[in-house]
Amino acid sequence: MRRSLQLLTVGAAALAAATTIVVGVQAAPSNHANRLEATLAETPASITDHVADLGVFQLILTGTGTMAGFGAVTEVAGVTQDRGVQPCGAGSDSEALTRRIVTSDGILALRELGIRCPTASGPVFTATYDVDGSASTGAFAGARGSGTDTVDITTHTVTLSGELKLGLTSPKQGGTS
Repeated sequence: MRRSLQLLTVGAAALAAATTIVVGVQAAPSNHANRLEATLAETPASITDHVADLGVFQLILTGTGTMAGFGAVTEVAGVTQDRGVQPCGAGSDSEALTRRIVTSDGILALRELGIRCPTASGPVFTATYDVDGSASTGAFAGARGSGTDTVDITTHTVTLSGELKLGLTSPKQGGTS
């Protein structure tokens, strides 16, 4: 009887340790490192031009690319440009957007504010982003962070760089998104 109790105790401890290891391994990609580094190629999917009457230009962009620690991604960005303001001279504007990055681990939502300015090589958009953990899903639910976004509009190349701290609760850890 005593031997059976010892074996049962050892077995329960081994099961608990194994469960802890599995949950720890699934919590986040091993090469995530609390960073958001992504490169995307975007194309316009929809355009609404109200510059003549309202000074506003809206577009929906779609793209594909890679995100460090998460692999291949797709994205959709809803952009509103206020062309009635010109923060860096003629041909510039102020912009606000929501970017949705879709990975195999969930959806990462970013809120961005920035400006588009003319340069010698063509227009460039620069912005800062904040991670919207409440709108994100999967591994990104509850995430937080901030960083920069640079878009070379001539080549349609987006570069995101900054901090990404994954939330404490994700579906892989037994939470809800």
